[in-house]
Amino acid sequence: MSARPARDTYRHGNVRAEAVAAARALVASHGHEALSLRQVAQAVGVAHRSLYNHFEDREALLDAVAEAGFVDLAEPLKAADSREAYVRAYARFALANPRLYALMSSRPHGTMKHRPALQRAVHLGITEARRLFGRADRSSAENRRAIMKVIILMHGALAMHAAGVLDVEGDEGLIAELQAMVADQT
Repeated sequence: MSARPARDTYRHGNVRAEAVAAARALVASHGHEALSLRQVAQAVGVAHRSLYNHFEDREALLDAVAEAGFVDLAEPLKAADSREAYVRAYARFALANPRLYALMSSRPHGTMKHRPALQRAVHLGITEARRLFGRADRSSAENRRAIMKVIILMHGALAMHAAGVLDVEGDEGLIAELQAMVADQT
């Protein structure tokens, strides 16, 4: 009886986790717009069709990468003990991970109800904003608007900074300006 040669296509391991990690690395280097399932499959060492066992489509893979990004963003936000620290942590994450942040920001809100894991990950950061920016003397709706103002203000400023539109002195200048602007809003 002769031994059968090993198959090149047989694979052990957590293909889903490895695909998310590979996709995240590709997004960080080239942006999410350029990501393809074939690239990810090649990086992981599987046939591209096998990724469909783990992801419905390319968008589902991008959602999984964004989900991981939101979870990572929530960690420094949880450690924030003030509004200024929240703004600093949020901005530093976005500035340190511009292509990942762009992917995270690109996920359509309307589809999040169909992606509960992504929705939960997004709400991790919102929960921390609620902790620091919510006030007992405001209604739930007023607190929601105040928190959304802060997040929208920060996202808009970060997008404008990335585009080179804002006239601020580097990343630290942006963070200082954001902290001042958020203080004016709350």
